[in-house]
Amino acid sequence: MAALYKAICDHQPLDKYGADWTWGEYPSVDSLQQMIENATVMIGLKDQRVVAGGVLTTGEEYSQVEWPHQFADNEIGILHLYGVHPEYRRTGISSELLQAIIKQAEREGKKAIHLDVLAGNVPSKKLYVKNGFEVVQSLVLHYDDIGDQAAQVLEYCI
Repeated sequence: MAALYKAICDHQPLDKYGADWTWGEYPSVDSLQQMIENATVMIGLKDQRVVAGGVLTTGEEYSQVEWPHQFADNEIGILHLYGVHPEYRRTGISSELLQAIIKQAEREGKKAIHLDVLAGNVPSKKLYVKNGFEVVQSLVLHYDDIGDQAAQVLEYCI
């Protein structure tokens, strides 16, 4: 998994859009290890290689958002670190993995998945909307690694 996220981070200077992650800060080997121990980590494989990944945590992390649907904390999944290796973009792996994450969230008893996307990350927003997520709000979010950023929060009801 570390190799996947490092490849995504290394490629970001060439990307017009992206998550603006900083390898070693967010994500890092330590943060990935912590997520593997405390969350649901899903990967996409092609040719026996990890080419996509996402992390699903439990519990609301966007207290400032007025969500249209109300659920208990243990019924809310938050999608983090959703990314695809640059060599495997536009192959369909992203939608496949996203649908697998939604099914896993349902198996875990989640009623909704929440996530955020940087305002300028048009391809990610299109992917989420195409897969049934709805934009709930535009706002400024604080990220520990990149500071205050314009973003949008999205919701998928299961």
